[in-house]
Amino acid sequence: MHSLTPPSTRAEPTRALPLRWGSYNARLVAGASAILLGVASVLFTSTYSLPFLAVGSLLQMAGWIVLPARGWRRLVALMPALFVSWLMLAGSDFAVFTTVILAGWLLVMQRPPLAWITLALPLAAGLACSVWFASYEQNWAVFALSGVAVLIGARLARRISRVLPARSGSLEA
Repeated sequence: MHSLTPPSTRAEPTRALPLRWGSYNARLVAGASAILLGVASVLFTSTYSLPFLAVGSLLQMAGWIVLPARGWRRLVALMPALFVSWLMLAGSDFAVFTTVILAGWLLVMQRPPLAWITLALPLAAGLACSVWFASYEQNWAVFALSGVAVLIGARLARRISRVLPARSGSLEA
């Protein structure tokens, strides 16, 4: 039988995990911030600013590791998301791959299968960016639009998961 707990009072699935260190909120904010800053740092990399690549990569890895979630989920999300941020340096044709970063977030945050439809947002934004933006000088717009699509997708996935009954197909292991 499904829980009839109102969506506004239902807790995140990852909140129930026993944490060995730190609080849930601190780890969530620190992890998400490190991932966001890490991706931004990687995207600011050029041949004249290679340290941004190293710092951004380390920040992303730390962010995924710090998030309050099961270890295997964090590790499965880490490498593909890191690779995609590097791939984005090649230009707008690779913007569709920001979908992988959102997929990693959905996996780590244990979003139910229905919430995964939000992957269509960064996919559509990436396809649009590859059509609209062709020059390297326009990459800032590609990064901004792709990033906003990922953030909106994550937020929408959270709302979808809060509307669904508890334990509605979330991969619990």
